[in-house]
Amino acid sequence: MALIAGIFVFSIVSLYAFAAMATQIDDDLLPGNELSIPIVQALPGIDGGNDQDRAATIDERINILLLGLDQRLDDASDEPYRTDSVVIFTIDPFAKTAGAFSIPRDTLVDIPDGNGGIYARARINVAYEMGEYTTLKGYPGGGPQLAMDTIDYNFGIPIDYYVVMNWVSFIDIIDELGGIDVPIERYAYDPAYADCSFCSNVYPVEFVPGTEHMDGLRALAYARIRKSDDDFKRIERQQAVMQAVARKALTLDLFDVGKAKSLYDQYTQSVRTNIPAIKIPGLALLATQVGLDDLRTVSAAAATYPCADCGPAAVLSWDPVKFEELKAQVFSDSILAQEYARVEVLNGTMMPQLAGDFAGVLRGKGVSAEQILIDEFADGNLYDTTLVIDVNDGASHTAGKVAEWLGLGDGSVISGTDARAANFLDTSAEVVVVLGADVQLPLGSFAGTQTGG
Repeated sequence: MALIAGIFVFSIVSLYAFAAMATQIDDDLLPGNELSIPIVQALPGIDGGNDQDRAATIDERINILLLGLDQRLDDASDEPYRTDSVVIFTIDPFAKTAGAFSIPRDTLVDIPDGNGGIYARARINVAYEMGEYTTLKGYPGGGPQLAMDTIDYNFGIPIDYYVVMNWVSFIDIIDELGGIDVPIERYAYDPAYADCSFCSNVYPVEFVPGTEHMDGLRALAYARIRKSDDDFKRIERQQAVMQAVARKALTLDLFDVGKAKSLYDQYTQSVRTNIPAIKIPGLALLATQVGLDDLRTVSAAAATYPCADCGPAAVLSWDPVKFEELKAQVFSDSILAQEYARVEVLNGTMMPQLAGDFAGVLRGKGVSAEQILIDEFADGNLYDTTLVIDVNDGASHTAGKVAEWLGLGDGSVISGTDARAANFLDTSAEVVVVLGADVQLPLGSFAGTQTGG
């Protein structure tokens, strides 16, 4: 989101030019903002717009891979570099929501060879380097395409576009924005930080809790240090910086053409991307409609663990089931994520752990563990009938999806005012699920397709 809101802001001032374009191509150029012209939309060959409320599948989303190169300020620009950060920005152009999904750079993955096979097992941060400079040089599309293909192959996330940035670009763009205000949640410190490879400019950096206004160099230090904690906390700091960039970009005067052009020029000089220039205005408009309140940031770090047999290097294996649960929080049903309803699951049967089993289904569909309450004993009662209750009539979408996942028919969700719900309203949840003797088994399973190392 920071990428989209910050880098594409200049293009918004050019949106008026798209009003004259044929509506037949507007869904490609203005995703999620298809033109709707009542007078002419009934004529043959005219696109009447798209009234879809959300992306039904991950393929209907716009997924942009951001790769931050592990390049110091004095490193040569034409040398091979690994990717220091791997972030996928995803946008639901229909629901106008977005998310950022970070993958730790040391995550162990299969690197495809481009011919349907596997070239090697390696950390994800070497995919770009392999395809661009080294062992797989000549890979169709180069390093960016190999990184995109690696993510799709291992995690089932199709990537539409890529943006490659180095840290010099990072500094320049933030300085062009006039600096950013970053909320610092935890103390962070590096006694010997260096932003260059071939210099003696080593100095201590310290960040104390609170909000700090940072220029590009200071923000870079905050995003890169990890001496006081670990790579997972660094991902959290990087996400905080990205959100700060987005907040600042969304406050810019879009009609200050001089400032906007300066920012856009900085963007074109600083990044490598396959996003066609003609699509930038539509993505910029979509970014402003999403807003920060609907941006969800998730790290896959919680699904990773140290690889026990990968030698001395820092390598992370990953749990495919846990990874899919985290992925679902960003790439699944956008309206489900917006409602963010708590769901209580009661096991009203004699089958042990049934509530826990269904909780696993919920997590796999994008309901986070923090949203789920489990009662395996249903206060000691048994029930014949499975119920899904929208307790306060404010989580209809979530309740409806839960009923669907249970295989219940249309109209099966009941209101909290229904007499059948009376015994289940003493809860902090917005949706209550009572698994009764008539529950359809199996409840389903949710597992990834890869081994995770």
